[in-house]
Amino acid sequence: MAWGEGLGELLYPSYCGLCLAPGPPVCGPCCEDLPPLPDPCPTCAMPLPVAGVCPDCIRQPPVLDELHAGWAYAWPLDQLILAYKHGANVRAERILAALAERVAIMAHAGHGQEPPARPDVILPVPLHPSRLRARGFNQSEYLARRVARVLGAALDGHSLRRIRATGSQQALGRQARRRNVQGAFAWTGPRLAGCRVLVVDDVATTGATLSALAGVLRQAGAARVEGLVLARA
Repeated sequence: MAWGEGLGELLYPSYCGLCLAPGPPVCGPCCEDLPPLPDPCPTCAMPLPVAGVCPDCIRQPPVLDELHAGWAYAWPLDQLILAYKHGANVRAERILAALAERVAIMAHAGHGQEPPARPDVILPVPLHPSRLRARGFNQSEYLARRVARVLGAALDGHSLRRIRATGSQQALGRQARRRNVQGAFAWTGPRLAGCRVLVVDDVATTGATLSALAGVLRQAGAARVEGLVLARA
């Protein structure tokens, strides 16, 4: 929704979209008030009582190398994501775009050490063509475009395809989610030999979708596959 960015600037110029204070799309105090994600597991972003890798990832290491998540999926972030995804809300779009950039910058800051290597290519989680026609846009593609811009990396919004329409994941458990997305994706672009890939989505719950995508990208030759989401449910 390229028109949304310009329209958002026209409707909400230089104001925080949450508190309407003059400044960026999300001001510092509002960022600090977003629901925190304490000590997330580095590979699945599950919040933990202490820093480290969660028991599930120790027992069965995921295909995804690392998942960067900004916050917990709770108010007001959950309402903003729903308003954007299902209502194309321009104000929510502007806020979420700024937050996606913030997560990308934090993920590649290095925390006082040498910054991690930037991704070679950034991919949005694809929608099935039927879902894309019904919704009119892919919210993940817009977020991925903003992440690519702030990281200075290439965006590929076409080569990763959802080839099978899947039902909603919301009411499914962990195992059912994995079965639901099995065989749902395909890579149609050139070989990714040795590439570092970053896949962008709005929310991660069990990580089933990102894991399925990581498996496809590994088969296409990717050397490392990371995920980036606004929120971890």
